[in-house]
Amino acid sequence: MEAFNEYVVTMEDHVVASRNDKEIESIGFEIKMLSKDLEATKREGKKDAEKIEALIEDWRRVHLENEALTSQMFAQRSRIAAVEVKRDRDIRRASCIACRDIAAKYREFLESLKDRWESKKKKVSAEILLQEVTANIDLLAELKDGGLAVDAELARLKGMEGYCKDLVASTAVPDWSISKLDLPRVSDDSVDQVGGSSVPDDSVSS
Repeated sequence: MEAFNEYVVTMEDHVVASRNDKEIESIGFEIKMLSKDLEATKREGKKDAEKIEALIEDWRRVHLENEALTSQMFAQRSRIAAVEVKRDRDIRRASCIACRDIAAKYREFLESLKDRWESKKKKVSAEILLQEVTANIDLLAELKDGGLAVDAELARLKGMEGYCKDLVASTAVPDWSISKLDLPRVSDDSVDQVGGSSVPDDSVSS
């Protein structure tokens, strides 16, 4: 009986040991699976970290490019503003020069009108005097035909008539029609100079 009990105890120990070995083997298998899962997770985590690092590097590059483009944009605006200021200054200067040129031409034109007017007055005065002398000559001729002694006066008036004719001829004035007047004109170059100043393309594109 005692031997049997020992045998039973021994068998129970074997069963317990066998059960423990299976549990240990099962736990070991689970540990191996967990290790594999952990390694796979580490590899995936490493890949994700590399992707994140690449994305961060791309973001930094894009950020630097944006800063460079922003600086270029402000520099370009400054250049455009400077070009516009210079253009406006050139237009004002060209406008002043054109206005002075036109004013000078009109002064010359008015002076020429003054000279024409003086010549016209002289011509009109000479024509009036000639008409008076001619009328007196005709009158004296009629009086002479009536028997009056007017030879001396007639000779004097005829001499004055020749003088008046010479005076009228010497005071001839130019044509006063508008088409014959030398009016000041604004040349195409002046118009181009005033209105043609613009922002050069190459200065803006640079």
